[in-house]
Amino acid sequence: MNRFALIGLFLYSVTASAQTVVSSVQEALALVRRNNPDLTNARQNSLVQAQQQSASRAALLPQARLFTNFDYNYALPVQLVPAEFLGGKAGEFRTLQFGLPYVLAAGAEVNLPVINRPARADVGIASQNLQIVDNQNLVLQDEISTQTARVYHAALLTRSAIAITQRNLSAADTLTQIARDRLEKGLIEPLEYNRIRSVQLTTADVLYQNELAFVRNRNQLKLLLGLTLADSLVLAEELSARPAASVVPASVVPQVERPQVTLQQARVELARLQLDRERLQRWPTLSAYGRYTQQAQRSAINFLSTSQPWFQIGVAGLQLNWQFYTGGLRTSNLTRARLQLKLAESQLTYEQNRQQVDTEDIRNTYNQAVRSLDLNRQNYELSTQNVQIALIKYRSGLFAYDQYLNVFNEALTAQNRFLTNLSNTFINQTILQIRNGK
Repeated sequence: MNRFALIGLFLYSVTASAQTVVSSVQEALALVRRNNPDLTNARQNSLVQAQQQSASRAALLPQARLFTNFDYNYALPVQLVPAEFLGGKAGEFRTLQFGLPYVLAAGAEVNLPVINRPARADVGIASQNLQIVDNQNLVLQDEISTQTARVYHAALLTRSAIAITQRNLSAADTLTQIARDRLEKGLIEPLEYNRIRSVQLTTADVLYQNELAFVRNRNQLKLLLGLTLADSLVLAEELSARPAASVVPASVVPQVERPQVTLQQARVELARLQLDRERLQRWPTLSAYGRYTQQAQRSAINFLSTSQPWFQIGVAGLQLNWQFYTGGLRTSNLTRARLQLKLAESQLTYEQNRQQVDTEDIRNTYNQAVRSLDLNRQNYELSTQNVQIALIKYRSGLFAYDQYLNVFNEALTAQNRFLTNLSNTFINQTILQIRNGK
């Protein structure tokens, strides 16, 4: 018995660990920012891009290498020299062969940049590129947060629609039963019963469609939260139970810099840095170097023999490079960098204006939804009461079916308007909070 109890406890703990309960949209946003796969991958990409800074700094540090060369001179150079230099007769020539066929060299080389202004500019460009990656991550986080707010409220909306549609279906079932009894008694014609049955079937289909929409929205929310389809996601909040919102005047809309604008500002700064780098290409570069080599030449491969000498070569110096003419390449690069800077500044101006217009549109939409919410709520409650009253009158024979159907259709319109208005209110409220940095 204890063994089965332990197994049950284990299975319960596994199930419980796979269940995620979300009680508010702010909690959903916090989970998304922490667990969303796209955001996780973006943060990992930032770590990868950070290594580019080390690569840029490496160009300003000493570089050292060890090397070895093995050469086979299959055709050695030969020079004719007067024989009298070698004790021969005047007018005759001797041939001199330079070098031996097998040469082995080993050594070390060190290079140190002394003056390299373009390489120093590359360090700043790498740092700015990393800043752009971080800003892109913020833009992605803003977009995913906005998407989460919409999907979260869409899930709550469809769940509320399911509850309302179930009540409508229950009323349609009652109406159908009444009509069936009357039809059997010959009190109504088959046409009226068929119309009532049609409304029942349509309402049932709407219920199935709402259930499908809820499952889709919940699965999409799982994907955003970094969950799998097998994981359980419980939305504990009821949309209608959330406190009423208030109108937000334009004067209190936060002026927090949007990440899209910050990204464009970083791109403008990058364009300036790239333009400065192209200008620095006019400057000469100066580097110090040192090289030490030991070399052996043999007529056969016997480099391990200690009886034959190795020759040492050492050199140290400075190297100055100045590209005073590049065939127009430098001029072309400068022109391109200037055009890129102008384009980035134009994109920044447009993005600033676009974000202001977008935020103002969200604020206006939210305020309109807030002003209409109470009216739609009252209309929804009245229409619900009217359907109940109409059903009682139809059951008692005081209402014709067409009269009841008119009331029922009015209630459907009021229900849809209320749910849509309720969802729009809290979606835009959440988006405004996201843009306020919350």
